[in-house]
Amino acid sequence: MSIDFDNKDSRQNYLNEKLDNLLSGINGSYGQVLLDELVIRLQRTLADFNEEVQGIMGELKDSSDRRNQIIHDLMEDKEPSQGDSLDGDQAHDDAGPDTSEMSEWEKRLEGK
Repeated sequence: MSIDFDNKDSRQNYLNEKLDNLLSGINGSYGQVLLDELVIRLQRTLADFNEEVQGIMGELKDSSDRRNQIIHDLMEDKEPSQGDSLDGDQAHDDAGPDTSEMSEWEKRLEGK
């Protein structure tokens, strides 16, 4: 049996078949109500998971873009702009960045 996991209906039919097989003994006692509630909760869980993953991936992309811009600026011997800090929330003061929180790689870049 080949399942097309890229197709939502195919995935849902696959899960429904598996759940029917797993719940065949319970189904006589609790009926369709249990299966329906389980499917609803699974769908809600998957929707929440997909939303969280999309948010995380968006944050990773933004962070990667900022890092790439900073690296590009450093390679061009330009000072990174104030808004391009690595974590976006910390601004550099006049005394310079706090080197105790920098990784070795960041320290080497700072030395250039």
